[in-house]
Amino acid sequence: MGSNMFIVSKRFISFTLITSLYLSGCVYVADDDEEGDSYGYAQYVNLVSQSPEIEFIVEDESEATLAFSEATAYTYVTNSTFDIEFNQILPNTENDDFISEDSLKVNKKNLHSYILYGDADAPSTMEINIDISDIYDDDFDDGYALVQFANLANINDAVDVYILDADASLTNKTVDYTLAAEDYSGEVSLDAGDYKLVFTESGTDTILAMKNDISIEEGEALSYVFVSYENASFDDPFYSIIELNDDGARQLTNEAQDSYLRVSNNIVGTSAIAVAKDSSSSTAIEALYFGDISPLISVDIDDTDDANSVDIYLKDTDTSAVLESTSIDMYADQIVMLLSSGDTSSTVTAYSHTEDLRVIDTHAKLLIAHNIDNESSTSITVKVIEQGSNPDSYEASDNISYLSSLNIETEAGDYDIYVYDADTDDLLLETTVYDIEKGDVINLILSDYDYGGAPYQLFRYTN
Repeated sequence: MGSNMFIVSKRFISFTLITSLYLSGCVYVADDDEEGDSYGYAQYVNLVSQSPEIEFIVEDESEATLAFSEATAYTYVTNSTFDIEFNQILPNTENDDFISEDSLKVNKKNLHSYILYGDADAPSTMEINIDISDIYDDDFDDGYALVQFANLANINDAVDVYILDADASLTNKTVDYTLAAEDYSGEVSLDAGDYKLVFTESGTDTILAMKNDISIEEGEALSYVFVSYENASFDDPFYSIIELNDDGARQLTNEAQDSYLRVSNNIVGTSAIAVAKDSSSSTAIEALYFGDISPLISVDIDDTDDANSVDIYLKDTDTSAVLESTSIDMYADQIVMLLSSGDTSSTVTAYSHTEDLRVIDTHAKLLIAHNIDNESSTSITVKVIEQGSNPDSYEASDNISYLSSLNIETEAGDYDIYVYDADTDDLLLETTVYDIEKGDVINLILSDYDYGGAPYQLFRYTN
């Protein structure tokens, strides 16, 4: 998902025709081909928001395996029909041909984006295209770009699209497009420049998604797709804008989306901690007990262009003493976990990282964190295996350093969890987690014992 854009000017296409023979490996371009008269471009896109990775198989060959919000680069192909099959990639298996095969008809001098979207168990398909035949015209004016919009959010409601100059407001602005659910605009010509894109609930000024300072260059061909997805612990969906470009896709930061922070307490020596935000006297969480994760704390982002520094104070509820303070750089559209650990008799430490709470309908996601203060000088590895299996038959995970985490996806069931010292392979903890279900997003916090040190323990928090 690179940021280099597709420059569909006449001079660029001539270069593409020459290089596709040597670089694409997909299609032979004859020496006497007249500027793409028999060729178009194909792109494959996964916008199935609650699905795992999906493998796209084109003409019996694997084209790509794509996670949500990912796309292939445009591929230069003949103007013909291509058969497509789909495999859904699960943690332990593959869901082969989980939907019926389909086909894509590529027209000459067109950019085609073949999109999967909708339900994880039965996605829908949409094909959108941009006609680039004008670039073959001697009078082509390459001072503009071709842009289109689509509404593929899972909300079954229409949205209004505003195309504004960068930094402009919606005041007294006219809607550029109203898109029903599963609708797209067709292409529009835009002068090269910097823009703000805004999607609102149709007929209202309620902003669902917004991105400022989008740089659109002359000759580019871009699609902007409005999508939604579910995060665990949230009642309302999150919204996003996906840009489709020649390199693939990129998920734009939704500057209208709130950001959130939560805290884990694994600090030995307290009955509970209080969490304050912005100042030590501004309490956001009154009492967070050992082993618990706090409710979500909403964070206002004043400047969406830069990081906003958020000051967090962790206080002993018995003495009101500040045990640790930290400043977290936060951006719009983020969920951040602050892991806290240590011992009030020695050192208390806290470290933050962003969390991915997107629900995957077909299986579960485990967010495993290393909060063992007694093992702070070493990384750990874990094995998550079907209950009763021999751990020696399985490879350990990547290393997890102190106060960091690792996401592991697994199918429904009961699992034995083994935790090892990454340097010595000594077994630190063995436990079992029961009743993991499809769609679960579970935090597993590895911690010292309540009074410090071993035996270590695992705290489970199902979001």
